[in-house]
Amino acid sequence: MKLSTVPPRSSLVDDAIRLIETSIREGTAAGTRLPSEAEISRQLGVSRPVVREALAFLRADGLVESRHGQGLFVTEQAVLRIRADDLRPDRAGLLDLLEMRRALESETARLAAQRRTPEDVDKLRAALEGMAAAEREGRDGVREDLHFHLTIASIGRNPLLMKIIHFWTPALQDAIGYLREADKKDAEILRTRQHRHEEIFGFIEAGNADAAHKAMVDHMNETLDRFEKEGAPEKS
Repeated sequence: MKLSTVPPRSSLVDDAIRLIETSIREGTAAGTRLPSEAEISRQLGVSRPVVREALAFLRADGLVESRHGQGLFVTEQAVLRIRADDLRPDRAGLLDLLEMRRALESETARLAAQRRTPEDVDKLRAALEGMAAAEREGRDGVREDLHFHLTIASIGRNPLLMKIIHFWTPALQDAIGYLREADKKDAEILRTRQHRHEEIFGFIEAGNADAAHKAMVDHMNETLDRFEKEGAPEKS
């Protein structure tokens, strides 16, 4: 097991957790004994109390386990563990989130087109109209935008995809809010954004799974392009 030095950032413990966890997940086999606290401290370039707190967190999270008189060992990872704070609170973290949205939501659009019922179409039409109403009334439309995408996920009826998307909902809402704030003075972007949502709805209503998938990918690609051009304030 080889670790990189922790960079000087706001939370040494959080960074130590991330680096140890990454090292384990990227090739440390279950049953492997971790180095001593002193050795991990030396490799990371942080104090032993920082390492001790990081290891306590990973032990509570189930990634490592104590064996009496032997030390800490990597556990068999039979459960996927993901935490809200895995998303870094900076521009790079938001970019990661948007890329994840593109992957997940393009598939939910495909599934929604395959599995929609007349009642589902009515719900999605109402969500689309809610976004349009927010635009007309000068509201930011963040909740309506998020509701449209969550409705598509529910229509797709894949419980795992729905669980992942709902788990990241607060972060998704922040990302949508940031982009809508940046876009609000550009009438062309507003028209394009509404058109994209209408296009996605139309393909789902028609049951055209491939076209719905492509339309969502196009929508997400445009979102990513705008984000990269606009940037986002870096947070420490």
